[in-house]
Parts: sequence; structure tokens; C-alpha cells
Amino acid sequence: MGQIFRACAYDIDTKTCCVIDADKFHANCFSYNGTVLTMHYLLRHKPYHIMWGGAYILGDIKKSSKTEYLLGISTYIGDCIDIDDYLDNIEKKQSEDCCEQMKFVCENSELWTNMNEIDEWKKAKKYFDVSNTYSVKYCGYLVNHTQKLAIDLADYHKRSKYLSGDGIEVAIDAIPVLTETGDGTPMALYGGISADTTEELAGKWCGDLLQIVDELPEGYKLINCCFAEMYSRADYCYKQFGATEGGYVLKDNDGNLFEVVKLNLVFKRGSPEYVKVENEGSNKIDFKIVSKFISRA
Repeated sequence: MGQIFRACAYDIDTKTCCVIDADKFHANCFSYNGTVLTMHYLLRHKPYHIMWGGAYILGDIKKSSKTEYLLGISTYIGDCIDIDDYLDNIEKKQSEDCCEQMKFVCENSELWTNMNEIDEWKKAKKYFDVSNTYSVKYCGYLVNHTQKLAIDLADYHKRSKYLSGDGIEVAIDAIPVLTETGDGTPMALYGGISADTTEELAGKWCGDLLQIVDELPEGYKLINCCFAEMYSRADYCYKQFGATEGGYVLKDNDGNLFEVVKLNLVFKRGSPEYVKVENEGSNKIDFKIVSKFISRA
């Protein structure tokens, strides 16, 4: 069936949270999804800890002992297990070194006040004028107060976006990838990635305190961030920038070629490659991945 995720925005001080069913990661990680809209809406109004929490995290609870991380799991753990039964059998199901972590998660799951996710989603739809924009806003900065890092959202969108079948600009959103608990991102990028993609950042902001602001805070480091699947991005670049006489897709107006890399089963990069237009029909463009080391003469 695959791992099911929950998008969680949680305020540790007030013990309030908004938890939304995010289905399988690659089904709900895009700029137009209601789950993403709601998280962006919340972060544009105040800071929240964010976790794109997967059900499989129960098998790897030792991944982190940070309080913020464990509290994030506690916001949605009740959707995954029967907590009373789990507590009764925790000594049998978990090794000694993580029993205390699981007890902490289960006990804290009872302390949250849940925001109405439907109400927040409706507010987000109105805020982003989704019926006309079909997307969250990619302006301002996504800041990580925990690590003092920031991402320019306009730059992220410029480097990551592609065109849907209806010709609408969409993108894999940065927040789900940055905050997931594990194994979701490879499913969204399984076909390969643009060479600009920063796949090493996947999950690195999980449970951190985030916010979307208009101005870059003083003392925060601006980092590069891009998550782009190679074929959808290749299609966008070809339509936007064209190709060389030999049919190689360009990445910009300066004549640079679009580069991609394939990922192996453990999410590691292969050699960089180019994308070549094989044929262009009335409704479909075929692309071929070509080694950089093959002559383009």
C-alpha cells in the first residue's frame, strides 16, 4: 500500500496543532495540494514546528531523541495505532533503548488541542485565491528559526517549477520535502532529478520551528534549495528556453544545457547527463537521457 503521511503544524508552548491527512507523499507534496496550502497559510501567520510525519516512523523511533521531534510524532500517532494497546505491549514491541521515547510520544499524544483542519483549509483557499492562482504564494522567505536558515521562495519556485498538463505552473513544494520523517521524497523523485536539486536537504528541517516572512531576518543564512523531477523540469525548460541545433535542452537563456542525474535505490546520484529531444509530436515530446561524455558534434 505504501506509507501514509500526516502534515503536522504544532505549537509546543500552547499545545495546539493542526494535523492533516497527507496520503502518500508523492500524492500530496505539490504547490496546489490542499495540505500544502494549509501549511503555508499557517506559517504566514505565525511560527509552527512542522513535521510531514510518516506512519513508518514507529519502526525507527530511535532516529531522533529531540523533544521537538518526538512531540511532532505525538500529534498524529493516535491516527496510526491504538495508543492504549501499544502502551500495554510497549516492552515487547520495542527494544529497551527506545521504550522511554515511545512512552513519551504516547503520553503526550493526549495533551494536544487540535485545530479544525477543514476550517484552516477553507481559510487557506480564500487567502491564496486558489480558484484563480492554483497555488500557494512563492514570495518572501521560508525561515528555520531552529537552525537560523532561510530559503528565498521566489528563487525556489523559479528553479523547481514545471508545467502541468493544463499549462499551469506547479512545483514539488519545499516544506513537505524538508520536513518529512523519511522515505517519502524518493517516491516523488524516483524518475531522476535536475542537477540543481538539493536532495540532501530532504528531512533536514523535520520538527524545526518554521515561519514564512516578507524580509530575511538578520543573522539568518540564505541557502540554495531546489526539488525538481527531471522529466517534468526538462519539459518546462524546453518550452521556456528551447534546445540547441543538436536537440539538447537548454536550462536558461544564456545557452547552458539542462543537466539531470538519476538516483539509485539508496537515493545516491549517478553521473550527470543531458536531455535530448527525440521527437516532438502534436501532443507529446519524447526526451532521451544522454551521457555528458558522448560527443554532441
